[in-house]
Amino acid sequence: MKYILVSIFTLILLVSTACGQTRKKNDNIQRINNYILELEQVGFYGSVLVALDEDIVISKGYGFNNKEKLIKNTPTTIFDIGSITKQFTAAAILKLEMQGKLSTDDKLSKYFDDIPKDKAKITIHDLLRHQSGLISNVGKDYEKISKEEFLNKVLSSKLRFEVGSGFSYSNLGYSLLAMIIEKLSGQTYETYLYENLWKPSEMHMTGYTKPKYDTNLIAVGYYRDDRIWGKPTDKEWDKTAPYWHLLGNGGILSTTEDLYKWHKALTTDQILSKEAKHKLYHPKLRAEETEASYYAYGWDVSETDRATTRVWHNGTNNFLYADFLRFIDEGITLIMLSNKAHPNFDELNQDISQIIFNPSYVPVIPVADTEINRNFTKHIIKKIQELGLEKAKKEYQNKDNSQSLLEFIMRSEGLNHLYNGKPDLAIQIFQMNVFVHPKVAKALQSLGEGYMVTGNKELALQFFKESLTINPDNPFANEMIKKLEE
Repeated sequence: MKYILVSIFTLILLVSTACGQTRKKNDNIQRINNYILELEQVGFYGSVLVALDEDIVISKGYGFNNKEKLIKNTPTTIFDIGSITKQFTAAAILKLEMQGKLSTDDKLSKYFDDIPKDKAKITIHDLLRHQSGLISNVGKDYEKISKEEFLNKVLSSKLRFEVGSGFSYSNLGYSLLAMIIEKLSGQTYETYLYENLWKPSEMHMTGYTKPKYDTNLIAVGYYRDDRIWGKPTDKEWDKTAPYWHLLGNGGILSTTEDLYKWHKALTTDQILSKEAKHKLYHPKLRAEETEASYYAYGWDVSETDRATTRVWHNGTNNFLYADFLRFIDEGITLIMLSNKAHPNFDELNQDISQIIFNPSYVPVIPVADTEINRNFTKHIIKKIQELGLEKAKKEYQNKDNSQSLLEFIMRSEGLNHLYNGKPDLAIQIFQMNVFVHPKVAKALQSLGEGYMVTGNKELALQFFKESLTINPDNPFANEMIKKLEE
């Protein structure tokens, strides 16, 4: 009888736990849904996919694919994924290494002729980790350029630092990797990726032009003020793909659901071996780096405050924005693709992750970016410059109800002054921003950064830590705190 009672109690406990987990999951789904719908009301355009416990619980479109034709975004809308392209280039390089065609230790001189002396030590590993010292770009994304002209510009450019000694994000490096992929495979970059990555992952809506897209499904890009930028496929391309300023480092088109298929493929050994995937996320680090936060091969990797791994990358051309956030240990994947890049929505995935991991977290819905609010924000900044912070606060407190202060403009303006010789003005702008937006992590972080630059360690620590109470998974704030506490 005793054993029967224990078994019944255990069963009741298991059922109760399962019910509690289900309720929590359903509550999170509802909170996330409500949050994104509120963002849509203040101007968000895009598609969002949320997977909890490896199950897709949200896959929806928001705002317009094409505002002029009143076509709404859906889960099948096709977006430019920007620099998320880099993870495919990195995976293709590792696939070639699996096939015995290269080593990430190979130097550029093995694949290109007449490498200048200052670049002779650059390896594939250096290109993958943005530690080659190469500058970021030698031209605009859609600028027409031949392969030979591109190589000449890259190889004749001045390095930012000695090879392997630092980090500087370089699109050029990933275009060079695409050239290596084409040289060793004997195929176009897109064809190699299709046959070795996308087709076996059942990704039929990812590529430059190989999928033969229905052009109505490709999202129109918009400026922040709703002016039309256009579709990426309407820009000048080299037949089936962009020119070398973009090829291999950006510009791939995809959908949220296709990118989720890529995530699922990476959780198996179907595309990359266990050893290759370890290298993808855990390459050899520089002496000064730690496992807490680093750039791997096409992915940014950091440790969360829960001692789990956060794997992330984004991409933008200032008209289109893509964000791919994965908590691999916890079975959570967040994908956001937008056809109207805007600072108000850059943190969407981060806010969703906080909703999931922090039951008490309430995301702040940003102020709509309207002409009235832009003009009012500029007016407040001018008052700070002319009359000082306290007078500007009084001006704000006497504002009309139709006026609001745009957080992202205040932050941008402050950072501009901070790094252009006006730190005292920058601090006042940051203080005003926090006065109005005390629960916005980036507003608090920028004030911390201002105090750090101006030498006030105590206040810098205070505001970086306050920022972390809102967004604990912030590698930058964590890194700054470590530096300040050394």
